Amino acid sequence: MGVNSGKVDRIRGVLLDSGKNGLLLSLQKNISWLTNGRSFINTATEKSPASILVTETEVGLFVNNIEAERLVEEEFDFDFDFIEVFPWYEPKLFEELLFDYVDRQELLLDTDVEQQLIGVRTILTGTDIEEIRKQGVLTGKAIEQAAFELKQGESEYQLAGRIAKACLERGLEPIVNLAAVDERIFKRRHPLPTSMRLNQYAMLVVCTRKNGKVVSASRLVHFGEPSETIKERHRGVIAVDSRLIAATEAGVDFRSLYEQMQIAYRDAGYPQEWKQHHQGGLSGYNSREKLLLPYHADTVVQVGQVFAWNPSIAGVKSEDTILVGETGSEIISYTGDYPMLEVKAGTKVIERPDILIR
Repeated sequence: MGVNSGKVDRIRGVLLDSGKNGLLLSLQKNISWLTNGRSFINTATEKSPASILVTETEVGLFVNNIEAERLVEEEFDFDFDFIEVFPWYEPKLFEELLFDYVDRQELLLDTDVEQQLIGVRTILTGTDIEEIRKQGVLTGKAIEQAAFELKQGESEYQLAGRIAKACLERGLEPIVNLAAVDERIFKRRHPLPTSMRLNQYAMLVVCTRKNGKVVSASRLVHFGEPSETIKERHRGVIAVDSRLIAATEAGVDFRSLYEQMQIAYRDAGYPQEWKQHHQGGLSGYNSREKLLLPYHADTVVQVGQVFAWNPSIAGVKSEDTILVGETGSEIISYTGDYPMLEVKAGTKVIERPDILIR
């Protein structure tokens, strides 16, 4: 199994707890996590074109003849114990092959144990940590390239096109690609791009994916000096974000983070703004594996996990991706190229991106 043997052991732990004999992985996030490869054809679907069966003794791949060679030769970094290929025009043959290895009653689906798999999937180790650090910098460079190069008069679609191009040139899939301009930034927290054209102010948002892992970032750009309202709200939102980043340490639970988030908004002078948009949360192999919500209160931050907080106040947003280490969190989507502001968060000083003035 090579570098993936530890991941197989973690899956077998879930299997052992269930009392079943086989666990079938069919979702992109789980297959990409196990194989460290792209496990999709259509990025808009959750299901992979391949399935992987993990038993107590074997790991096998089930895939149609269209995808088999490509996935094995180009994508999946994994030594399977067996590979079953079936014709694309006989999809029912998949189940016949599958039940030769495990009884139907003894089969567990990854959708049945998603909560357990979140705990398995989101703790990164080894090469996954090295790769997501590199992806973080590439993501920052991609969105910032778009920020540095966008032009007044371009539509939100064109801004999103710049982001997508900069990502794909770096081998990143832009699975979330948002852009808003001028007054629309004050109205929409999830701004899918439209034909509105940029006059002075732009917000860019991206979540990139590479081999399943996800990194998120947002940047603000203004032509000429921003208004006092924008600058004041930006100071407020980066204060909230800095408090969340500083508080994200191993052993801290979501209950504490949720309370600290509300206090941070209050201290910044915007006590109700947190209600208008989610604040982000645990990332990994989904843009958000778990949001910062009251019913996730018992979730505890662990070393090796990735978080992306995205506090917002009408007209501004702050977002980067952080990796939790033994002694605190590191922000992995910084490039050193964007203007930054230092923000005091308790005893820590956190750097946050400023508004780029063009």
